[in-house]
Amino acid sequence: MSVEQSNLLNEEMKKGKKIFLRPSILDTAIVNRPKNMILGESLVTMEKTKAYDHICKLVLSNKPVVSRIMKRVMKECKDMTVDEIVNCIENDPQVIAIVKDHDQIIGMNVEDECIIGAPIRYDVLFKANLPTADGGTECVGIFMNFEIQIDDNPGYSLVRRGIYYTCRILARQKNAADGFENSNFNDIQKVYSIWICPVHKKEKNDVINIYHIEEKCLKKEWHCPQKDYDLMELIMLYPGTQYDYDQGEKHGLLEMLNILFTMKISAEEKKRLLEKNYGIIMTKNMDEEVEYMCNLSEGILKQGLEQGLEQGIEIGKAQGIQEGELISAIKLTKNLIKSSKIDVYKAMALLDLPQDIRKIVIEEINKEK
Repeated sequence: MSVEQSNLLNEEMKKGKKIFLRPSILDTAIVNRPKNMILGESLVTMEKTKAYDHICKLVLSNKPVVSRIMKRVMKECKDMTVDEIVNCIENDPQVIAIVKDHDQIIGMNVEDECIIGAPIRYDVLFKANLPTADGGTECVGIFMNFEIQIDDNPGYSLVRRGIYYTCRILARQKNAADGFENSNFNDIQKVYSIWICPVHKKEKNDVINIYHIEEKCLKKEWHCPQKDYDLMELIMLYPGTQYDYDQGEKHGLLEMLNILFTMKISAEEKKRLLEKNYGIIMTKNMDEEVEYMCNLSEGILKQGLEQGLEQGIEIGKAQGIQEGELISAIKLTKNLIKSSKIDVYKAMALLDLPQDIRKIVIEEINKEK
């Protein structure tokens, strides 16, 4: 968009006119996903990964999903029903919006440019107006940020990034329409940033970590009202990789996230488990999003495994190992691990694989975990 177009757009918005921006090619394909399977079938790996990430965000923007997350991890919501929480999401009497699917979050502007030269694009950002703890008629506004992070190790600490996001959402409230004016710092509203990491190291299985501000008296004991410093919470969610979905009466939050975002369950099975275990009745939009997410994830996984095997074969060739010998060694090792319930090292020992093959076999098998 040129400077002239941007200025014209701002003038039209000031006049109260509705502005409709042309969607990107990716957005158009996502909207028409039931009819247009280009993203699921034909995109290269990088584009498929971006589309998968985009679809995950759409799934995460459904109120039945975020309301259950909020109930489990937010102290403000622990005594509320899921339906009560849903009614508090974007429930602002001063804003009138017509939405075709009332279960889909409209969301706020996810583009944060309050710091020049350091823009941020949030995955999901919206406002929840929750009842006060004393049961009064007034509501407490809370900014909710949800992030879905497929790569748990992007080369930096996700916790640090999450803390930065919460600080940015706090900072952008100053002199904003939905924030506070001038020095009215008592009007700052709390921020929650909730990160879902479906793919991570084994030691993070079933982990829910909360990072927030606490008061500590180093000398004479005096306490500031908690509401004055309890203004930000970062919550990191790491679902386990495997659950017994059909046994037990209690089904937890991390199990639900595993069902939603795992790459190993079909769309039909996801729908069945979500309805049976969590009472989530899918709307047509959410149904399509989950099914499309599964199609994309299968394509990404298949391409990743194929590329990984090709790379392993190339490494083996460079070391003078025959391609057929390497493929056979990988298949035999995998079959023995599965049938005998043993680890990769014992399997290779029983097969008496040559030492120059073992490292490549281990790398290929680890890629599938």
